[in-house]
Amino acid sequence: MMVTYCLIHGNWHDGSSWTPLVERLTARGHRVLAPDLPFDDPNATYQQRAQPALDALDDVADPVVVVGHSVGSAEAALVASQRPVALLVYLCPRLGSFPVGDEAPAVFREGFPFPPKDDEGRMVWQPSAAINAMYPRLAPSTAQELASRLRPGAFPKGDYPLTAPPEVRSALIYTSDDEFFRPEWERYAAHHLLGVEPIEISGGHFPMQEHPDLLCQHLDRLTAQHT
Repeated sequence: MMVTYCLIHGNWHDGSSWTPLVERLTARGHRVLAPDLPFDDPNATYQQRAQPALDALDDVADPVVVVGHSVGSAEAALVASQRPVALLVYLCPRLGSFPVGDEAPAVFREGFPFPPKDDEGRMVWQPSAAINAMYPRLAPSTAQELASRLRPGAFPKGDYPLTAPPEVRSALIYTSDDEFFRPEWERYAAHHLLGVEPIEISGGHFPMQEHPDLLCQHLDRLTAQHT
């Protein structure tokens, strides 16, 4: 069955960060949308950050699978809460918008070198620092291309609209060597926030670039189970 995938990128990036996965999903006959979200706008609310994805899906009648990467998992959940979706996939998610107990493990890898902020409070990467911190597992040419497209990363304005994950079929895929997030956090989030068994794959924070074929296979399998 053909489905429409809506791929929601993470902070600093845009829809082009999904290109290798888009190519593979399209080759399998699926429709793929990878909108650019205004994560660089310090005046944008969560709803405004998610709106381009909702607009892209406005006339879509096919079964929809939403995939939210990293910080974009928050906007992916908003999209899934506001329109019918067959499946919501959290990919290497931050999942920091939902309350957790005191027993929750630490989220970030110790010592991750977040970039400095500009005058608007947005985190801004220097390309060389981004390559070293975020893309050490990627081919140098890929890392340089991604770094050249980075935008400032703003914090959303206002409170997050949801108090719990949307009640839709969900899955969580995380990577064993994510540069940002600890595997212990991802497993905790899967079990305690989503009530699902997580899927672990090898590699770093950008499996759509590092292992697009493997990620495509997992998405195919999950989609077949839920559509």
